[in-house]
Amino acid sequence: MTLERITYRSGLPGASLADQLLAWNEASFVGRSFELQLFGQYLQSLSMYTERILHIYGTGGMGKTFLLSRCRRTAEEKGIPFLLTDLRDYTNTPERICARLLLLLGEGGAAPGLPEQEHCVRALNRLAADAPLVLAFDHYEEAGSLDSWFRESFLPALHANVLIVTSGRFPLEGPWKRLPGWRRLVLPIPLRELGYEECRAYAQLHGMTDEADIDRLWLRTLGHPLSLSLFTPLTREARKSPSAGDIPAGDFESLLTDWLREAPGVELRELVLAASVPRSFHQELLSGLLGEPVPSPLFERLIRLSFVEETAEGWQLHGLVRETASRVLQTRMPAAYEEYRRRTAAAFYASARRALERGQDASWDIAELLRAAGPPVLRAHYRHSRTTFNYYESVGLHNLAEAEDYIRRRREQARGWNVRCSTPGLESVYRFSFSAEETLYRLAGLRLEELVRLDPGAVKLLRRPGGETAGLSALLPIHSGTLPFLLEAPLSRAYFRSLTPQQLQAYDVPPEKKAGAFLFTTDVENLESEELRSDSIRLQFEWILGGQLLITSPPPLPYFIQAVEALGFRQAEGVVHTDHDGVTPSYTYLLDTRREKQLGFLHRMMESTDLTPRNTPAGAAVQPGPAHSLLTSREREVAEQLIQGRTNPEIAAGLFISEATVKKHVNAMLQKYGAKNRTQLAKALLEAPQLDQEK
Repeated sequence: MTLERITYRSGLPGASLADQLLAWNEASFVGRSFELQLFGQYLQSLSMYTERILHIYGTGGMGKTFLLSRCRRTAEEKGIPFLLTDLRDYTNTPERICARLLLLLGEGGAAPGLPEQEHCVRALNRLAADAPLVLAFDHYEEAGSLDSWFRESFLPALHANVLIVTSGRFPLEGPWKRLPGWRRLVLPIPLRELGYEECRAYAQLHGMTDEADIDRLWLRTLGHPLSLSLFTPLTREARKSPSAGDIPAGDFESLLTDWLREAPGVELRELVLAASVPRSFHQELLSGLLGEPVPSPLFERLIRLSFVEETAEGWQLHGLVRETASRVLQTRMPAAYEEYRRRTAAAFYASARRALERGQDASWDIAELLRAAGPPVLRAHYRHSRTTFNYYESVGLHNLAEAEDYIRRRREQARGWNVRCSTPGLESVYRFSFSAEETLYRLAGLRLEELVRLDPGAVKLLRRPGGETAGLSALLPIHSGTLPFLLEAPLSRAYFRSLTPQQLQAYDVPPEKKAGAFLFTTDVENLESEELRSDSIRLQFEWILGGQLLITSPPPLPYFIQAVEALGFRQAEGVVHTDHDGVTPSYTYLLDTRREKQLGFLHRMMESTDLTPRNTPAGAAVQPGPAHSLLTSREREVAEQLIQGRTNPEIAAGLFISEATVKKHVNAMLQKYGAKNRTQLAKALLEAPQLDQEK
C-alpha cells in the first residue's frame, strides 16, 4: 500500500518546483510552537486522550492552512500517514470525499460489491489498526451539508486510532457543542496572532534587521500572519527602505476584500464598516451610529462572521479587521467616518455619565471611550489590551510566602524589557525600554508583611488560570491606622511628610471612612506581555473609578509618567524623593475621583480630543440658545457651574483647571453679556432663549 508523500530536497540538483516551494515555506515558518507541540503529543500518545478531533479555527489569514502543512510534516517525520483534503474542492457528495481518500491510500477504483463509503472506511480502519492515522480536512467552513454526513455517518465508523484534524474560520457549533459525546471528542484550537518575538524572527528571516522597521511591521500588522507575509519585503531592493511604515492603502483593501467574502450584500458590508469605529458594539449602539434601527436578522448575520467575537460586554471585530475596515472607511467616506466616531464617543460618554450619576460601575464605558477618543498614549495602550482569564487574589498571612517568592523570583530573573505600542494608524508610536534594574523599580521599598497586617486587602497576587503567580499589587487605604506607616514607608513618606499639620489632619480619619488610598505598585513579571499589561491596566481603572483620592509615586520612567499624566493625575508640588533607586528623583501624583469629581475626571479625559461632548459633567446643562452660541465650549462648562452658585475655586476643582483660567472665562462672559457682576451674568445665562439642541 503506497501513500502520497512529498520529498523535501531544497537545493539539490533536479529538485522539483514543489520541492522548492515547500522548502521556502518551511524556512519562513515561525511560531505556533504550542499548537505543533500539542499535535505531536496526540500523535505520540493518542490512546491517553479522549479527544479524536482537533479543530483549528481562526479568521482569514491566520495561517490555518500553513499550520496544517507543518502538522503533515511532523506526522511524516514520525512515519504516520497524513491524508489531507481541501473541502473547497470536494463539497458535492460524500462519494467524492471517499474517492479522494482512497486515491491517497493508493486504493483508487471501485471494490466489487462494496459501496464506496464502506470501502473507504474499511481501508482507513485497516491502516489504523496497528498505528495512528491522521485525516485532515482544510477549509471546513465549506463543508455545508457534508457536516452532518461527517458527524452522523463517516466519523463514527472510524477506528479509535484515527486522529481527525479540521481547520476552518469558525468553531464547531450546533450538535458539535450541544451533544455531550461530541464535546468530549472535539478539542478546539483557536489561532491567535503571532507575538512580537515571532514577528521579529519572521522579519529577520526575510532580511529585515533594522529594529525600528521591525517594530513598525509588528505594530502595523499586529502579528497577523497573512499581513506579515504581504508586507515583508522579499527582494534585496525592497529591503533597502522601510517596509512596514508606508504600506499602500490598496494592500489593506485587498485584505479587507478577503475578509468580506463572508459578508455578501451591501447592507452587511456597510454594517461591518460602521462596527469598525467602536472597539466594542451591540445592536443598539450600531443603530445609533447609523441613525436608524439595525434589523435583528442583519445583526445576527454580522455577529456570526468569523472575524466577529463575543465579549462580556457585546461584540468586537478582530483587531486587524477593525483597523483595516476603519482605515478604508476613513479614506473612502471621511465625513461618515467622523460622524460615526463622534457618535461613538457621545454614546460611551453618555453611558458612563449615567452610570456615574447613579453610583454604578462605569469602568467599561470609560475604557471604551478612552479607546475611541482618549489621549494618544492611552489609546496606544488600549489598542494592545487583551481579554484574559487571569485573576487577582488577596494576600494574607496564609499565602504571604507566595508573594515573597514572587518578588524573589522577579529579582533573580530580572532582564531588560522593550514595550512597544501604537495608536491604530501608527499616528503615535511608543517604544519604552527598561534596563534589568529598572524593571524592578515597582518592587522598591515594599514591606509586604506590614501591608498585609495593616489591611487584609492591601496586597493582591495576579494568578493565571492554573494558579501560577504572574504579578503583584499593593494599594493601602489611608486612615488613622495606616498614617504612621505611610509617614515612614519608602515612596509614601515624601508626600505625607511634606504636609502641614492641618493638611495631615484631613487624612487622620477613622478606618471606616478612609481618606483615600496610596498605590505602591502594580507589578507584573513581564511588562512586554500584552496580556499582563491588560491585567494591570484593568486593576488600576477599578481603583481610579472607585470614587476616592488616589495617590501614587510611579517609577521615574517615561512609561509610567506618561500613563499617570494621561489618566489625569496631577503632580504634587515640591514632593521629591529617590526611593526607587537611591539616585533618580521621583515625584508624587494625585487623582481625586470622589463624588461629582468622577464626572470631572471623565470630561477631562475627553478634553484633549476633538470629540469632547458638548454638555458638561455636573449640574443642569446650559442649552446653547442664541445668546449661548456666543460662548465657547469651555465657557459653557464654566457657565453651568456658575449658575449653580459655585465659586471660582470650586469651578476650577470641578473642571480640573486653574482658578486663573476660570477667572479668564468669567471675564470673557461678562463682556459678551454686558453684565457687571456674577449675579447679573448668572441671571442672563438662565433667562437667555434656548434651543432644543445645538446646531
